Amino acid sequence: MERRVARLEFAEGAFARLRVPLVADDADSGRDVLTDVDVLSLDLDRRLRLSRSVLECKSGKGQSGEPYTIVWLAGFRQLLNLDRVTLVRQTVSSRGTSLAKRLGIVVMDEATVRRREEAHAWLPEAFAHLDGSACAAAESRTDTQLKGLPDIPSGLAKFLRGEALLAGSPALLAAVQGFGSAVERQGGLPDPCAKILSGHALVAIVLAGLQDAGQLDAVPVGSLRGRLERALTVGDPDDVHLLPMLERADALVRHLQSRTHRAYVAAGAEAINIDVPSLRDAIATPPAYLDDYIDFVQRLRNNPQVSRDLLQTLELACFDALLGDTNWKARAFEHLFTAEHRGLVLVALRCLTRVAGSNVAAPLRELADLPFKGVSGRVPDRNLPAVLED
Repeated sequence: MERRVARLEFAEGAFARLRVPLVADDADSGRDVLTDVDVLSLDLDRRLRLSRSVLECKSGKGQSGEPYTIVWLAGFRQLLNLDRVTLVRQTVSSRGTSLAKRLGIVVMDEATVRRREEAHAWLPEAFAHLDGSACAAAESRTDTQLKGLPDIPSGLAKFLRGEALLAGSPALLAAVQGFGSAVERQGGLPDPCAKILSGHALVAIVLAGLQDAGQLDAVPVGSLRGRLERALTVGDPDDVHLLPMLERADALVRHLQSRTHRAYVAAGAEAINIDVPSLRDAIATPPAYLDDYIDFVQRLRNNPQVSRDLLQTLELACFDALLGDTNWKARAFEHLFTAEHRGLVLVALRCLTRVAGSNVAAPLRELADLPFKGVSGRVPDRNLPAVLED
């Protein structure tokens, strides 16, 4: 049921992932995972405004736990600041429907899922992270390989592979930059671990860019850059006091140094020039990649019709095509592999190189060789079965 629901979300334009772990902060060892999100769905509208949804799937037919699940989902929505929460069950009682309506939760039964599936028969049954065989095998092998890679923090790998989909752009950029530093210390990663983690890092970069691009209508580029600089240096995009305070501290140190220096010279000592490091520069030097990242954000906003598909394109390209599967060739996905999509994918890959380094981007260089020959706007027959094309 989880895979079927996620497949429907993907078919209708959302980026969907299965069984995303939700990690608790400051938890004891072995108790860091609160729960798994059955289906996490990310929607982008034509202005690149992002909405997140969770779909909880229950395959049992009994009704005894239905009210509890609905109330639990209401709290879950508040905890994760979700835009939509849906409960999917074999059957939904009138009691459950009434309670869900009061709490603003969508309920959907298996019959509704089946009717919606009839309109999307042309999609493959499984692909990429929606239980695609090559992706599942590569992710499983990556779990094993990471145990022998001590310089790749387990928390960072878990974040990129799951929690990143719930994070804002500063956290995503910091994680990808940290991953690049970890790979440099490790000295390279084996396959398929390299492809898997680099693919997740590329998705994180694009997700960060899309979230920031969706703000450009209301937030000027200069303000966005300032917020990112503060978030990536002092840790709070809204803290406008720390940097001015550090500047005043630097000015005070320079004043005291100059006064002391003049006194020694006046007493007959030889002048000695000493450079005192700046407190502000030591803390608040912005990352060198910000210019490239801001350029990427503006490119996304300038072509929202294609940008809103980019997460889906990368899901199929990185976790199906590059791993040797063929589901990405289905006719249902043609509109995700146009020349315009290729252009934005390559810009995203360049941005990943600037943020995380060439060692992280190198496993994804084959993205440039994929045939982006799709045509958008073609009127399909969605009732035909999925047919793969060479």
